[in-house]
Amino acid sequence: MEKNYIARMREKVGHEGMIFVSAFGVLWNDTHDAILLEKRWDSDEGWGFPGGYLEYGDSPMQAVTREFKEETNLDVKVTRMLGIATNEVKKNSWGDAQETIGIGFEVEHVGGEMLKDGTETLDLQFVPVHPEPKMFVPQAQKTMHLILTQNEISEQPWMREKNE
Repeated sequence: MEKNYIARMREKVGHEGMIFVSAFGVLWNDTHDAILLEKRWDSDEGWGFPGGYLEYGDSPMQAVTREFKEETNLDVKVTRMLGIATNEVKKNSWGDAQETIGIGFEVEHVGGEMLKDGTETLDLQFVPVHPEPKMFVPQAQKTMHLILTQNEISEQPWMREKNE
C-alpha cells in the first residue's frame, strides 16, 4: 500500500513540528435534525465527522469529497464553508509535534449508497443533534457546538483558534 502524504513527509522531518490541513464534511438528514457521523478506528469514545487530511495537490473541497467517498461510499458536493479551526499538539498519538488547520464544509448527497469502509470507519449513523452528540476529541466537540449554534443562525463561517 502506498504511504500517505503525512507518512512520506514524516520520513523526511521526523518528529519536528509540522502543519497539516484537514477537511471535514457535515451532511444533514432530510429533516435537518441529525448529522452523518462516524465511529472511528482510532477511538473508542464518541463520534467523528467524515473527512481527513489534504494530500499534496488537493484543494480542501476535493479532499472532503474524496474522504467522504472513501469513508462512507457517498458522493457529495460542497454547498458552503462552515468554518476554520486550528489545533496544536506538542506530541500526537504517534509522538509528533503537529498543528492542524481544519476546514469544515456543509455537503449535499449527490450519489452512492452509504457503506462504512470497515477500516477507518467502523460505523456510520445519522446521529440526532439534540442532545448534542458526544464527539471523539474535545476539538471536535467544540466544532460540533459551533455548527449547531453559529452555523444555524448565520451564513458567516466561524473561526476557532487553538485552545479556544
